[in-house]
Amino acid sequence: MLDDSLEKRIIELLEIKGKHNLDNDKFLLLMGLVNLMGIINLLEVRAAGCTQGSRASRHQEMVPFLGMFGGPKVRVPADSTQK
Repeated sequence: MLDDSLEKRIIELLEIKGKHNLDNDKFLLLMGLVNLMGIINLLEVRAAGCTQGSRASRHQEMVPFLGMFGGPKVRVPADSTQK
């Protein structure tokens, strides 16, 4: 099961590479950017989950790009204080 799913993903990626006529360097750059966007989205989700508590402003500072790539947009009230 897992092997079939992985094989399908690899085939889809190679089709994208061929469709857009990407050389290996450009394809690796594309994959790196996709990976980076995934990491940023995970950070946004973690920060959104933590903004409920008193550490909200700390997480806001740690992740200044909240919402930049379509993730949840979180705003911390200006009057919140860090304890």
